[in-house]
Amino acid sequence: MLISRKVNLIGACLGFVTVGFGAFSNPMINPESHTCPDVQTIGGQICRGRVPKEMPEEAWGQFGAVAYQAAAEVMRGNNAEPQALTETQKEYLRPHFGDLVDRVEVVYNATLMEDWVAASFKINVGESNAQVYGNTIYIKKEMKEKDFEQLVLLSHELIHCQQHERLGSLGNFGYHYFKEYKKAGETYRNNQMEVEAFDFEKEFAEWLSKKMPGSYRPR
Repeated sequence: MLISRKVNLIGACLGFVTVGFGAFSNPMINPESHTCPDVQTIGGQICRGRVPKEMPEEAWGQFGAVAYQAAAEVMRGNNAEPQALTETQKEYLRPHFGDLVDRVEVVYNATLMEDWVAASFKINVGESNAQVYGNTIYIKKEMKEKDFEQLVLLSHELIHCQQHERLGSLGNFGYHYFKEYKKAGETYRNNQMEVEAFDFEKEFAEWLSKKMPGSYRPR
């Protein structure tokens, strides 16, 4: 995910979740209910829609596995049908991603997760330009197939598609993304899954600038 070339919290994808784990994934839980455990416990904080700072990496991973799959369902149900990459886009991206470019789909003019009103258990991802759920990329703007910045954006998101295929499922991707986010001190850019995407994005932008002279902007 790119944020007008400025990055806020969890992304690339990823900027991918503003999800209420309690009220969102389990409508039987009322965060205001007296049936929640004590507020000082991790369970009590989760029940009330809060992400406790002391939650271990494993717990973040388990939450991410559920939240990412739930978010994918919401995105699929509340956006237009995805479309294949164009032949022009594939021409630029195939040398780096092979036949992955034939498997991914893109939704343009998408409503992204942080635009949804959800319960208070969330990770604030700020204002994002794109998000990935499996092999579906959601882009906030309209399609501009020969636009330098949009092609670079696609290259970043395709790295996340590669990661998803490598890990084998939405749940596994969510698990590892959230766990790496916690391991990185809850710092988006230090998440190893984002480090990989941003490193490639820079490399791709330099390569693409040779194909589109005058388009390059330093990363």
